[in-house]
Amino acid sequence: MRILVDHSIDKKERSNIITLAGVAKAAKAKDKSVINATIGMLYDEDEKFYTFRSVSKAEATMSDEEKYPYTNTIGIKPYCDAVLKWVFDKHLDYFKENEYISIIATPGGSGAVSNTFSNYLNAGENVLLPNHMWTNYIQMAYENYLGYKTYNMFNENGTFDLAHIKETFKNILKTQDRILFVINDPCQNPTGYSLTKEEWLGLIEIINEVASEDHPFILLYDMAYIDYDIKGRDYARENIYNFRLLNENVLVVLGFSGSKTLGLYGLRIGAMIGLSKSKEAIDDFTNACQFSARTKYSMSTTYGMYLISKVLGEEPYLSEFKAELDEVTAFIKKRSLAFINSANEVGLKTLPFKCGFFVTIVCPNDDLVYEELVKKGAHIIPLGGAMRIAICSISEEHCKVLPKLIKEAIDKVNR
Repeated sequence: MRILVDHSIDKKERSNIITLAGVAKAAKAKDKSVINATIGMLYDEDEKFYTFRSVSKAEATMSDEEKYPYTNTIGIKPYCDAVLKWVFDKHLDYFKENEYISIIATPGGSGAVSNTFSNYLNAGENVLLPNHMWTNYIQMAYENYLGYKTYNMFNENGTFDLAHIKETFKNILKTQDRILFVINDPCQNPTGYSLTKEEWLGLIEIINEVASEDHPFILLYDMAYIDYDIKGRDYARENIYNFRLLNENVLVVLGFSGSKTLGLYGLRIGAMIGLSKSKEAIDDFTNACQFSARTKYSMSTTYGMYLISKVLGEEPYLSEFKAELDEVTAFIKKRSLAFINSANEVGLKTLPFKCGFFVTIVCPNDDLVYEELVKKGAHIIPLGGAMRIAICSISEEHCKVLPKLIKEAIDKVNR
């Protein structure tokens, strides 16, 4: 007997990351030699869960009143102020003086994505997603009665495919009057690609060409890994500063992930920030997204908001946290170099990589390769024609070893 409504009958978990990560975690609990490169969380060189010292120190000062009471849907003021300052840094005053800004606390960056999908396309319309993506975007689209189309991330030169994106914008406007475009940058999940300044300026130029009063444009900027850009936090903020060049028919929704930035994955805390030259667009953003927040999850965690407001808004926690982020970025860089160099040595092709938590390899028959790797005690994520390796969670030594194991598994499957 089926009781579900029609839309819900096809709801089955299709994003395999959490499931396969659970399998890998159980295997490693039995055998410490297992390589678990499945999940996007930071682990140290001993492959122990990494905790920021500054975060732990700030947490130790929290009162029960800061941890457990109800708060409000938008988010407590110290949290909102600290996040805005962190995200925009020295450019915050410019945007406050020249544009309109609104912020709403969300359960991680995921809440920001989901609320945007809820409010900026009509049922049956398509969101634009990268062809290499965090696959939960697709499930979020379905949950909100949306379809999706993909744009090519890379051209034949291995750089950001602006030409295809421009064509995709034109094509989607043939069937709907607005564009919701999702980009995850820098340190893209799953490829580790980061746009250059020139690529960002090129993208902004293309957006301005299509964004008009009749064709509003929503740029959903998933910035979950912004604080791990190898070029530094200031460089990443310069790309945000370039949003000032977007015209008045563009709404930028910045999805901040406190979960990723501060290593608070299970605490589920983030924010969505609306930015536009249009006051009406930001007023609508605040009303609609606050409504969605209240109806979906009521409010974000008080514990997470007060903790982050201390780390990002108070000294000495802030200075120590920045130093720790630099340390983490450095050891992830060492791991990525170890993996890429080893992959090159064994002839394993990766998608264009710059920095971040993940590397992705091109891999036909990835499900069969996954099974072979599990036999060898190595766990990575099959993505359908590709496989994602979470270098954030394995040691530098395992980054050196893993490409050879993957290449052997691929060769065996394709023999």
